[in-house]
Amino acid sequence: MLNHVIVFGTHTYVGFALCERLINEGIEVKGIYSSPTNPINKHLLNERFMMIGRNALFRKVEGYEASEEEKSADMIIHCCDDGIEAPLIAEDRKQLAISVNLAKKLKIPYVFITSDNNGQDGLRKEHMEFCEQYVSSHLESCTTFRLPVLFGPYQPITEEIHQFLMKDQREAVLHINEPILFIEDAVDTIWELLEVSVQGKDYVLQSEMKQEKVSLASMEIQLNASKRHNKGSETYLIKEITSMDEGLKAQLEFIKKYRNILSP
Repeated sequence: MLNHVIVFGTHTYVGFALCERLINEGIEVKGIYSSPTNPINKHLLNERFMMIGRNALFRKVEGYEASEEEKSADMIIHCCDDGIEAPLIAEDRKQLAISVNLAKKLKIPYVFITSDNNGQDGLRKEHMEFCEQYVSSHLESCTTFRLPVLFGPYQPITEEIHQFLMKDQREAVLHINEPILFIEDAVDTIWELLEVSVQGKDYVLQSEMKQEKVSLASMEIQLNASKRHNKGSETYLIKEITSMDEGLKAQLEFIKKYRNILSP
C-alpha cells in the first residue's frame, strides 16, 4: 500500500495530474518541479498550485532538496519532460540522475513515465531516448509507463490539439495519426496499475476508442494507429474511457476560462 510518493516532473502535463490523483487517494506527495521559462506555462502552473492550495498531503519543491521525510517514501516516480523548453529539458536530466540515485539509496520501486508518441520533434524525442537509456543503464529494475498523445484541460500550449481549439475559425481539419487518451483516463489507469504492476515491466497504455471523427470540432483521428513498441512491452488496453467529444468539450471549457492567459 502506498503512503508516500516522490514525484519528479510535477510541472509536466501528466506529472501534475498524477499528483492530484495521488492526493485525492490520501497519499502524501512530495512534488519536484522546474519552473517553466514560457510565461504562459509558468502562469498556468501557478494557477494549478493555487487550486491545490495548502494541502497537508502535498509539498512542492522547486529543484530538489533532501529531507528526512523522504526516508518514509514508498515509491519514486519520474515523469519525463516532453516539452520544448531547452532549459527544462536540461534540468530534467539533472533531476533524472537525482531520482535514480535516490531510489537506489532508499531501495524503493522506481517508476518512469514517458511518451510513446511518434510525432515528437527532434529535441523531445532525443531527450526521451536519453532518459530511457539512462534509467535502464543505472537501475537494475524499473517499471515504465508509455503514454499516447494526451489531451484535455491544461494541455501544453505547444500541442496540436490545443492550438487547433484556440482558433476562432475551425474550417481546417486536424489529422491525428496517433493513439490518443484523455488526461484523467491516463492518470486513473496509472494509479490502478501502480500497486499491481510488476517491477521491471514496460507498459504501453492505449485506449480502445473506435470513433474516428468527432462532432465537436473538425478533427479526423486514427485512434489506434499501428505502432512498433520496444521488445518486451505489454500493451494495456483501457476500456472505460472518456469519449473524444466529452474530452474536447472539457478542454474547450478550460480554454474559455483561461482565454485571458492563453491568448498572446
